[in-house]
Amino acid sequence: MTFWKALDMLADGATDRQEWTQLLDGDFGHIRPMLRSTGSTASSIACPSPAGEGCPRRVVHHDDGSIRAICGDSPKACDDLHLTKEDILVYGLDRVALARRLADALDLSIQPARFDRRPVFRIGSHDVFAGRGFPVFLTVPGPFPSEDAAQFDDLISHPSPKLLLAPTKTSIPAHLAAVLNRNGVSRLALEDLVVFDDRGRLLPLQPTTVMFAGLRAQVAGGAADAASNLAWALPTDARWEEIRISFVADEVVNVSFRGETRRFEPDGLGMKSAKNGKPKAAWAYLKAFAMEGGRLPVHHAKSTDTSKHQKQKQALSKMLRTAFGIADDPLPTVAGEYVARFVANADDLQQGKLGQSRRKFAN
Repeated sequence: MTFWKALDMLADGATDRQEWTQLLDGDFGHIRPMLRSTGSTASSIACPSPAGEGCPRRVVHHDDGSIRAICGDSPKACDDLHLTKEDILVYGLDRVALARRLADALDLSIQPARFDRRPVFRIGSHDVFAGRGFPVFLTVPGPFPSEDAAQFDDLISHPSPKLLLAPTKTSIPAHLAAVLNRNGVSRLALEDLVVFDDRGRLLPLQPTTVMFAGLRAQVAGGAADAASNLAWALPTDARWEEIRISFVADEVVNVSFRGETRRFEPDGLGMKSAKNGKPKAAWAYLKAFAMEGGRLPVHHAKSTDTSKHQKQKQALSKMLRTAFGIADDPLPTVAGEYVARFVANADDLQQGKLGQSRRKFAN
């Protein structure tokens, strides 16, 4: 069995060294850099299949210091095992170590300064040419993946193309895969992309220009259109933290970047409805961020309100990325709030002029 298939079988990517060794046909050393000790030890050892009613084998510590895994069936359905202390140590997947090694193996740029441990997180970008590429995300769902599509919120809010990596083709349940497909998310299986060498390093099975050929073509084909659709063509090293968006009227903002300020109305940022000529809901949501100092709650009393806010957040993130060409999420989730990475300000608007509550901005 491969390491990638094992990750689909193990909850939290964790089990004792004895089972890791069995699953990988004795090849524990190569994957050891991708694991971390949990500090706990196993109280039982998995049995061969088919297992008896007395399985799994119970770990017994003897007074002489020896350790054995004892089958509880009578007659015994499988052999007892002599174990070492190392055999019963529990090792779990180190998501950060895996992410770093994958980013290096696939030559990803714009790698995060710090990788997080969320179920779905960005590990870098694949550049096609200067300033143009696509984001790459990683997920390791395990045998009991979350049913909540909200875990893909950051990924979905990116404009296409975008790529999600998972251990195998079947790691992501069909209904979640359908959600990703509808939102233009490309998916690839790690078992088809990388392999361990004799020193435990991850190496690509083929050049990244080949494995990502389809996505690269999308970037190249849309480059001219993407440049023409930008509200402001910022430098490739621009960050959201350098941008200030200030409402000076209900339908006018001043956007400042590195000492320069430009005036925009809703249509200039792609936030004007072609049907009725009025600002889209995303403009109202942007104004809400400005009115509330750049923070809005994720969860609300009604689940329907929470869902509406989530969709508005995704739409606004996508429009801002399209307008300014910065790939990172401008509105990440932090401690139960959507937090603007740019400065959002509405001091020039008359206090109380809008007369709206937060939950109304999702309508």
